Amino acid sequence: MLAPLFLAAALAAPAPASPAPRWPLAVERLVAADAASYAPADMKRLLARRRDRFMQGVSDAYASEDGRRSPEQHRAAAARGARQVAQAIRDHQPFAQAFYELGGVVHELAESLPPREAVDAKAITRSTFLGYPADPFADPEKLVTARLAAGTTREAYDAALTLATRLFAWTWKRAGGDANVTKELPEVKGPYVVREP
Repeated sequence: MLAPLFLAAALAAPAPASPAPRWPLAVERLVAADAASYAPADMKRLLARRRDRFMQGVSDAYASEDGRRSPEQHRAAAARGARQVAQAIRDHQPFAQAFYELGGVVHELAESLPPREAVDAKAITRSTFLGYPADPFADPEKLVTARLAAGTTREAYDAALTLATRLFAWTWKRAGGDANVTKELPEVKGPYVVREP
């Protein structure tokens, strides 16, 4: 008698929710590369020389992701990470280590803006940077809460790379670097093409 009741209860129970779509690692690494496109010039050159370490930071953060945090928690972690990277650079820590940590910041932002459906890295053929906000050096906690369009997979990708690029400039300025690129690429005149087919 219990078997039919159990079977009836099992059939009436809602199906477990399928996990939300997530960017594949290859796409998160692409976000990192695209975000560096409009980073401050000196930072961009240093990142290029330490590309492997930067990308390893993305990969390691991706591998350790358990999927339990909310988008807000991921954004808060990105802001904390930006502060830590800026301080590490100010403290004259090796750039390789600072940029490794910056890779983790990119991961946090990508996780906060997931795709709307499963996506293949080869399908991401174009991307745009939305520009720097009117106050590009506001606290990173404020920068990461910017309301950017993210209703489609393409918009979510562009929003993630935009937030990452903005945090790169904030980090570089906070570390004592030149971040005048923020004046050259204002949000009001964007978006700016990063990649197109």
